Amino acid sequence: MNTIFTRINKMDESKHEIHSQVDAITAGTASVVNLTAGDPADTDYTAVGCAVTTISSNLTEMSRGVKLLAALMEDEGGNGRQLLHAAKNLAGAVSELLQTAQPSSTKPRQVLLQAAGNVGQTSGELLQQIGECDADPRFQDMLMQLAKAVASAAAALVLKAKNVAERTDDQMQQGQVIAAATQCAHSTSQLVACTKVVAPTISSPVCQEQLLEAGKQVAKSVEGCVESSEAATTDPELLKAVGVAATAVTQALNDLLQHIKKHAAGGPPTGRYDQATDTILNVTENIFSSMGDAGEMVRQARILAQATSDLVGAIKADAEQESDLENSRKLLSAAKLLADATARMVEAAKVELSQITCMFL
Repeated sequence: MNTIFTRINKMDESKHEIHSQVDAITAGTASVVNLTAGDPADTDYTAVGCAVTTISSNLTEMSRGVKLLAALMEDEGGNGRQLLHAAKNLAGAVSELLQTAQPSSTKPRQVLLQAAGNVGQTSGELLQQIGECDADPRFQDMLMQLAKAVASAAAALVLKAKNVAERTDDQMQQGQVIAAATQCAHSTSQLVACTKVVAPTISSPVCQEQLLEAGKQVAKSVEGCVESSEAATTDPELLKAVGVAATAVTQALNDLLQHIKKHAAGGPPTGRYDQATDTILNVTENIFSSMGDAGEMVRQARILAQATSDLVGAIKADAEQESDLENSRKLLSAAKLLADATARMVEAAKVELSQITCMFL
């Protein structure tokens, strides 16, 4: 009897760990999509590299967990092969994404967005195999419909902006309006792609943050369309048409964000930083208490790195929204200090781990 309970507990633990790793993979994928938007010359490739590292490391650990869980499922009379197949599909989708995200890649942006969407789809299929789906399928369907509604409204805005460009004699202003309209179209395509990526793991605060970030870029591009149109013409009818179309995009975007917040409100009423902070404090204590246990130290260090990544991401998001430059600087400084301190602690754990390993060689 104890053996049965132990096996069940092990399966539950494996499922939760796999779910957490899939959360990190989808959040990292959405981060790659957001970070690579715009001019490649302005891309923060250091941040992209960090996101790629998060994806790769979590995929590696997830693969190990899946093999263990598949074996346990077979012992219980389940179909572990379907789980392994789902994991293989996710690994293939991630591999395709990382290839298209390389700085040297010459593939169109749409290829990257499609690859990111495939990561989201295969992530959802994997979570279904282990019974760990985040949200009601109807909620996810509505999420996609709302994202596509933003894209449709943005397409109408692009057409109105192009009407302005066609009526403008100044070639420089004409080019600025067309560039703003193009950016608007790109940002909404990016929003739809991010929605596809994070929909299966929308309960994760980090995934929600990435979708909100994509929404901010749409809002910024809409402002660019309106401002460039106002600079290019004084025709009241043309400007009214642009204004109405821009309002429609803003409303559609608000509908999407409210849908996300509605889902987030269903979670535990913790503060913005509370959960990640509690995890960091608990895991830090666990690392010290597990000195001498190599396997446990590795597990705790991995949890610490993920919790810190979540917290740093939340702090940076607040810094971007902060209107006071001094407060923004303090938040960014705190994020850097936290990241550096965690890196030193993880490195110390690795040193301890290597010493433990040498003792048994």
